[in-house]
Amino acid sequence: MKEKLKKTLHSRAMKNGAYASVMCALMVVLVVVVNLFVGALPERYTQLDLTDNNVYSLSDESKKLCESLSEDITLYYLARTGGEDSRTLSLLQQYADLSSHIKVVQKDPVLYPTFGNQYDAADASLGSVIVDGGDRYRVVDYTELYQQTINYETYQYETSFDGEGQITSALAYVSSDTLPKIYIVQRHGESGISSTLSSGLTRQNMETATLNLLTVDAVPEDADALLINAPTKDLSEDEAAKVTSYLENGGTLMLVTNYGEYSAAEMPNLTAIAQGYGLSAQEGIVIEGDSGAHLNQYPYYVIPTIQSHDITTPLLEEGSNVLVPLAHGIAIADTLPENVTAQSLLTSSAEAYCKTDAYESSTLVKEDGDLDGPFNLAAVAENSETGARVIWLPTSYLLDADTDSLVSGTNSDFVLNCFAWLVDSQQSISIHAKDLTMNTITVPSDAGNLLGLGITILIPAVLVGVGVGVWLRRRKR
Repeated sequence: MKEKLKKTLHSRAMKNGAYASVMCALMVVLVVVVNLFVGALPERYTQLDLTDNNVYSLSDESKKLCESLSEDITLYYLARTGGEDSRTLSLLQQYADLSSHIKVVQKDPVLYPTFGNQYDAADASLGSVIVDGGDRYRVVDYTELYQQTINYETYQYETSFDGEGQITSALAYVSSDTLPKIYIVQRHGESGISSTLSSGLTRQNMETATLNLLTVDAVPEDADALLINAPTKDLSEDEAAKVTSYLENGGTLMLVTNYGEYSAAEMPNLTAIAQGYGLSAQEGIVIEGDSGAHLNQYPYYVIPTIQSHDITTPLLEEGSNVLVPLAHGIAIADTLPENVTAQSLLTSSAEAYCKTDAYESSTLVKEDGDLDGPFNLAAVAENSETGARVIWLPTSYLLDADTDSLVSGTNSDFVLNCFAWLVDSQQSISIHAKDLTMNTITVPSDAGNLLGLGITILIPAVLVGVGVGVWLRRRKR
C-alpha cells in the first residue's frame, strides 16, 4: 500500500497536476494584484475616450489651469449616496487626478441638509457642484451642467454636457486674485449685449457694469476695458475727452459700429478717438466676390481670412471660421501716430468690393464706383508707450447670438478672445458644451438578416468545427 501511494505521489500525472495547481494559484494572486494596482490608478490611465468630441476627456485649457494651481480647492458634489451622476463624478475625479490641490467631497443632502446654506445654495439642485477656493466660491447648478437645445432640422431637443466649461470657469474664478471689469458705455443709442455674450463674459470671469459718461468726472479707475457697442449718436466732446484721457493712461477700448448708423461725418468725436490710433471707417458694406469666402447665397456674410495675432491664435490652431455679416471696412493709416502699431485681425479676399450705397442699390453685383478689396473686417491698435489698446469691430453681428450659432460659437470665441487681450487676461476659457446625442446606425433588413445568420449560425459552426478538428488530431497522437 505504501509503495503504491509513493508511486502515485511521484507519478508524472501527480507532478503535472501539482504544477498546474500552483500555476493556477499564482495566476489568481497575479490577477488580484493587477486589479488592485489598476484600480488605484487615476481614471486618465484606465479609461479611453473614443467619442469624437471628447465627452469624457479634459481639454488642454483645463489641464493647464489645474497644473497652475497653488492653493487648495474643494469640489463639493451634492448628491445622494447611490444616486450620483456617473458622468459628473468622473469629471470631478479627473480634475482631482490632475492636481494635488483639488479635492472632491460628496455631500449627501439627506445627511447634511443645511450644508448648502453657507454657500447660498440651499435651493441648489441635486447633482450641483460647489467650487470652494477659501476666499471665493461658485455654485454650479445641475441645470448648468446639462443643457437642452432644439434641433430645428428634427424639431427634437438635444442634450449637451457643459460640465468641463462650467467647472473650469469656476476653478479659474476662485483661484484668481482679481477679476477684470468691463464698463459698457450707454446713452448714445448703443445696442445691448446678447445673453450668449453675457454668459461668455461670466465664464471668462469678467465683471460688467454700465457707464454713463455724463455722470462721472472720469472713467472709473477699476475699468479694465470700455465697450462702446453700436452707437447711433456721437459722444459729446466732454465724453470723448474722458475716453481719450482713459486711453492715454493705459486704458483699453472695444468699439463696435454698424454701416448706416455710424459715419465719420455724423460722429466726429468718436472718429477722432479711433484716428488717434490710426484707424478709420470705410463707407459701405463689404460684398465678398469669392464664393468660397462667404455664406452660401449671401455674399455680404463674409467668411474672412483670420490673421495671426495673440487674439486669433486659438482660432487658427483649431481651423475655425468667423462669420462677418453686413460689415463696413476699416482702414489702417499708412503713417501711424507715434508709438502706435496697428494690424488687421480679419481680412476679406482681394475679390471683395464695397458698395457705398448698399441700402439704396438695386443689385449686389459689382458696379463702377465700388471700392476694390481686400478690406479689414476687424482691426487692433496698441500704443507701446501708454499701454493703450483699441479693437474695432465693423458690425454688431459679430456679437449676435444667431450669427454665432451659424459657426458653432466661433464668433463668441473671437469676441471673448478680444476682451481677454484687452484686459490682459492670462486665462481665456473657450470650452464648448459637448453634444451627447448618439449617432445611430440604421441597418437595412436584408443586411440585418444576414448579420443575424452569421452571428447565430455561421460563427458558432466555425468554432465547433475548429474544436472537432483539434479533438481528432489529439486522438490520433
